Amino acid sequence: MGRENGEILVAVSSRFTPISQTSSDTFDSSSRERFDMTAIVFDLDGTLLCTSRNYRDLLASAIADVRGDAPEEWLEAYDEAFFEHFSALEPDPIRRAFARIDGCTDPEPYANALLEREIESLSPPQNAHEDLERLAETYDLGVLTNGLRDWQLAKLRAHDLDTYFDAVVTSYEVGAHKPDTPPYRLLEDRLPADRYGMIGDSDTDVDGATNAGWTAARYDGGGFGDLPQGLFRR
Repeated sequence: MGRENGEILVAVSSRFTPISQTSSDTFDSSSRERFDMTAIVFDLDGTLLCTSRNYRDLLASAIADVRGDAPEEWLEAYDEAFFEHFSALEPDPIRRAFARIDGCTDPEPYANALLEREIESLSPPQNAHEDLERLAETYDLGVLTNGLRDWQLAKLRAHDLDTYFDAVVTSYEVGAHKPDTPPYRLLEDRLPADRYGMIGDSDTDVDGATNAGWTAARYDGGGFGDLPQGLFRR
């Protein structure tokens, strides 16, 4: 155990790299008498569901599914429009992005094809169902993800992951993306607990959790079998 740049580091499996700790208590199963409720919150994309495919490739496949090919100008126009709409939290950024492509007269089939392609490309980590079932017996579980609620829930449900979680919060519901604090506060409102730990694969996840006063661990792949080791230890 050591301290570096004000952060507390714990030697644990490489799957999870502890980022910060706001509580001085060491976790064990008996501590639930002191902590009535403990919540473990997961990021979705890159953590609960992962893909080896490049997103631009998925987009090209979706466009080709509808029109037979995927012109480069369509890909560029979609990328530019989507990130503009999504960053600004404008409504329905996916369909609006398709609608801005010259020659796209009906965005609906393209949006549907993109969701299907995205779902098809995703898979949970090995033994995720068993690990989540085990964790759900002891902890309150949540999902905190940047994106549209219907879109993100569709991915969870398609892979039979939704039933493990007591709350799901998406950035569009609160009008702010991680790492801003409001999504974390909405999760707290929906899933009251005495302490929270965040599992995510990006700086966006762990920096936001740290700023919200949660503990956080970086997910580096390999599954959730070691949880909660390292997440609530000092």
